[in-house]
Amino acid sequence: MHFSQNAGQKYTYFSNNAISLSKINAMIRLLGMGNALTDVHMSIGSEELLAELGLPKGSMQLIDSVGFVKIINRTSDIPKSISCGGSAANTITGAARLGVPSAFIGKIHADDETGLLYQKDMESYQVKALMLRDQEASGQAIAFVTPDGERTFATYLGAAANLRTEELQHAFFKDFDLFYIEGYLVYNQDLILSAVKMAKENGLKVALDLASYNVVEDNLAFLTDLLEKYVDIVFANEEEAKALTGLEPDEALAFLASKVETAVVKIGSKGALAQRGTEKVHVPAIQANCLDTTGAGDLFAAGFIYGLHTGKSLEECTRYGTITAGRVIEVMGPKMSSETWSEILSIL
Repeated sequence: MHFSQNAGQKYTYFSNNAISLSKINAMIRLLGMGNALTDVHMSIGSEELLAELGLPKGSMQLIDSVGFVKIINRTSDIPKSISCGGSAANTITGAARLGVPSAFIGKIHADDETGLLYQKDMESYQVKALMLRDQEASGQAIAFVTPDGERTFATYLGAAANLRTEELQHAFFKDFDLFYIEGYLVYNQDLILSAVKMAKENGLKVALDLASYNVVEDNLAFLTDLLEKYVDIVFANEEEAKALTGLEPDEALAFLASKVETAVVKIGSKGALAQRGTEKVHVPAIQANCLDTTGAGDLFAAGFIYGLHTGKSLEECTRYGTITAGRVIEVMGPKMSSETWSEILSIL
């Protein structure tokens, strides 16, 4: 089944750390891999709709085509905004917008409208789009935003879920320094293991965002092993860090920093903590009018990586992350205007 939307938002169905970060702390070339998903955002007046649809607030739930159609039919009268996203893709486009040479590996339908729009949007950010093709419909992530700005995702992976280990090529990893992956990919453990091994074989560092507390809970042993053996930089929010370690932010940060080279724990309105070895920093959040938290973690990573790209200190990298995260929560969805990006660059 294929899904696409028209301009009126109506839907039609047709090892570990052998290489020092100092070797990549300037002029990083960034490669990302993740679920190629078109984001559909809608504001809802209360949490009742989430309960009706069986979606725990703040979580990411995978849905099949039947569930996708049910949600679209139930929300047909709610205004929506549409942008091309997916967690890792948001980070990659954000980093590219800041000037980091970037590429992205993902999978879309061979020729449906949603997939074609997705690739075109990626390329508009000067991202090298290494898009693989499939016969299943291109994926979509539906974000429900409650009045407090929290977002809850119902995700139809579609073609994105069909990215296969045998489709990865060593050529994808050539001429890059940092490989960034989203935690949502861990539901395909063979894929993520093959990808990080291939990255390491080609001399890349590996950065991982833990994605969502329920993703961590569902894949606790695998993620712990992945961190210890392959990951150099880990990004987590407070809930994800606790789901992984059982600890509060400061203690969770220390635990993560004992497993990887650089650890970051984002603590919402209180800012972010980061640790590399014995160096630990806390950077407060910037003042922001929170409209929608979608993309906050993704854009934090983009700002942090831009700091690495420009050779900044751990504290400055973290500050850059708080700036990009703080600005994106002031808009609906994970994409900001050119004017906002210009303002961000002038601050950085």
